[in-house]
Amino acid sequence: MSPALTVAGMLSRGASRADRRVRRLMIAAVALAAFFLLGAGNLLAIRGTTTGSWAGLVTEEGLRGGTALALALLVIPPLALLHQAGRIAQAIRERRLAALRLAGATPQEARLIAAAEALRVSVTGAVLGVVGYVACQQGAMAALSVRDTARYAVPVWLVPLVAAAVAVAGTVTGLLAARHVVTSPLGVGRRAHRPPPRAVALLPLGAGLIMLAAVSFLPEGFALSPQIAGAVLTVVGLMTAGGRLVWESARLAARRARAPQTLLAARILQDDPRPWGRALSVVGLVVLFGTGAGTIQAEVLGDMLEEGSSNDPFWLVSFALVDSALLLALAVAATALVVHRAEWLLESRRSLAALAASGTPTAALRQTAQRQALIAGAPVCAVAAFAGLLGTGTFAVAASEPTAFVIAWPLGRAVLMALLGIGAAAAVTAASRRLLTGAASPDNLRTE
Repeated sequence: MSPALTVAGMLSRGASRADRRVRRLMIAAVALAAFFLLGAGNLLAIRGTTTGSWAGLVTEEGLRGGTALALALLVIPPLALLHQAGRIAQAIRERRLAALRLAGATPQEARLIAAAEALRVSVTGAVLGVVGYVACQQGAMAALSVRDTARYAVPVWLVPLVAAAVAVAGTVTGLLAARHVVTSPLGVGRRAHRPPPRAVALLPLGAGLIMLAAVSFLPEGFALSPQIAGAVLTVVGLMTAGGRLVWESARLAARRARAPQTLLAARILQDDPRPWGRALSVVGLVVLFGTGAGTIQAEVLGDMLEEGSSNDPFWLVSFALVDSALLLALAVAATALVVHRAEWLLESRRSLAALAASGTPTAALRQTAQRQALIAGAPVCAVAAFAGLLGTGTFAVAASEPTAFVIAWPLGRAVLMALLGIGAAAAVTAASRRLLTGAASPDNLRTE
């Protein structure tokens, strides 16, 4: 591994401007993952309960487990961003990898060098994330005048454990990002052809939804375990079924297409739905948890309105923190979509340039890209919103008699979260118009 690290260091010192930007993005993603994971571990390490109406998610022992789980789930969007950034970094470095192939390096050695570069990035990001969390925690306790700081301090043994775990996860993520890349000595980088996602990928999602739907028909004492199992299966299924959902949506759109832009967008998605599925599965998780949080908010707000205590700081602060975490996760997922969009334009620039040279207007290419985002984003976000309603709504209806407010709030929240997810995909595509124009330039038809 040491020769690979040496070569990776040499490549990093001679990196281009674009490569340095991608590396900074990867380091930021790893730092965010380390920040959230250390926060989750820190919460689990706290013992005892203290009084505090403004920080109940931290001070009350019964709520720390759920808060730690939420922080641990926030690690998923940064890792997805790291995966997407690793793929585009691999495409940017194809010329240098081709030079290594000419010098005698095998494809396996080229991938090993990519893993070594990912290790360097992961270690740097993990250290920055750990230091940033400790600094932010100390600053927050000083600003809030917390007296018992030793109770909430990060255990010393937890810091290297989290840093090592995040570094290993980042390295594995970087290695997975390059596992389907083949670089020839002539500088031609390509991704190994893969068949469409199999329908078996939908099984965990379907099983999870069935279990969540069956919760309301079970006795009260037996409903919790099936609900937890159904929720876990739904989350796993949403992560694994993204590519298949995009492929099915593209197939349906191609059958019913009435415009060439729609047909072209659908065929592009059918050819390779996995990148969109990976990027949108993280957006789908945000939609899922945002919808589920809306059901809980509806129950609590309904009780508060009936009791006349609508200004309880405990719940208001808790809801604000949850919504802020969801917006942060959505922002990170949108950044992963930006990186995915840049990767697709980088790989498809010759095809886009050929279409433009054959007479296809740039406006038509932009419309194709926009419809591509809508075709891919709509099914994933819709299924995620439905799963969120099914997971928490059926249990809430079975536990109590719902009012009109308790029914209307989650439905509105589900629609809002689905629209936010689809809107994020559409906004990212719209923001990349200038990149698409550059990718469709005739200069990309040249063979260098």
